[in-house]
Amino acid sequence: MIRTCRRLLLLLVLSISIGGILFPASPAQAIDPVKIVLPAVSDRSRYNDPNLNASLLNQLSSQFRFPKYEILSAPALKNSLDQAALEKLVAEKSADGAVALEISHLRNFTYYLREETIEETDITLTLAYFDKKTGRFGRFKAVRSATEFAGIYSGPLPLAQEATEELLNRLDAIFPRQFPGPRY
Repeated sequence: MIRTCRRLLLLLVLSISIGGILFPASPAQAIDPVKIVLPAVSDRSRYNDPNLNASLLNQLSSQFRFPKYEILSAPALKNSLDQAALEKLVAEKSADGAVALEISHLRNFTYYLREETIEETDITLTLAYFDKKTGRFGRFKAVRSATEFAGIYSGPLPLAQEATEELLNRLDAIFPRQFPGPRY
């Protein structure tokens, strides 16, 4: 009895695998990725650190991975993050949605205190999104500040990455990740 069940199971698996080879899935069954426009990070604070901006854009694009999403690039938005600007981007690129990140405020300075270098950093990030399918527009804001000894892990980059992670976790409700877990 057990041998017959194993043989039937093996026969079923072989027929399914051979059927997949002889009769491949039609193009209509292929995955159609959601197209998302990601403009470059706009910096309203005038801090203008290209490495910081590139790092934040890279972290933002980790939310939208292929095959579920297709990323379309765009230059940074010149105006504030409003619904009209994101709708225009979506229409120009024939996309399904848009997500833009802006550094609204960034202040970073160092000073000396008893032979130690102290670094103070304040950062405010704003993330705006528009989903064409539902017509939803929204904004999220994350604020971080730190006063610490100057070193490798101090400054605006770690704070900005932490704030971006918070914003992306909130964005999961609108544009969910393909695989839950840590971003890269």
